[in-house]
Amino acid sequence: MQVVKEQIMRALTTKPSSLDQFKSKLQNLSYTEILKIRQSERMNQEDFQSRPILELKEKNQPEILELIKQQRLNRVVEGTCFRKLNSRRRQDKFWYCRLSPNHKVLHYGDLEESPQGEVPHDSLQDKLPVADIKAVVTGKDCPHMKEKGALKQNKRLKERGRSLGSGRACFSSYHLQ
Repeated sequence: MQVVKEQIMRALTTKPSSLDQFKSKLQNLSYTEILKIRQSERMNQEDFQSRPILELKEKNQPEILELIKQQRLNRVVEGTCFRKLNSRRRQDKFWYCRLSPNHKVLHYGDLEESPQGEVPHDSLQDKLPVADIKAVVTGKDCPHMKEKGALKQNKRLKERGRSLGSGRACFSSYHLQ
């Protein structure tokens, strides 16, 4: 009975548009075909749940997490261009932000156009010590994303919102890419 149920479920997942297509899918999913699929799935599951695999994952996890952390830090050190929102919600200006190589200061500044490649630290006139950052807010929780009617034209940008709050100021934008 379980095999018949699985045949029907697998045939329905292909979303046949007619009864004839449904019958055809059922014929292709014979009892032996279902058993082969089950065996293959069991083998795949056992491969990844076996003790040696789990031990290897556990052993390598700290190293992998450290690699991910380093890649993310390197990306912030490279810098990123953001669209700057003015009081009228126009998005015609940009600002660039990057972390210093010692990871202690964020350098940022306004740009007239989106840069091609990296922007040097000395061309970014403003600085914010990382130690002064009190909060990082993302997505729809950003203050500039909560304003009435904000970015109605492009709702997908709401998830890209970023705000940094320090004792001195709050910087809000959304990521270009």
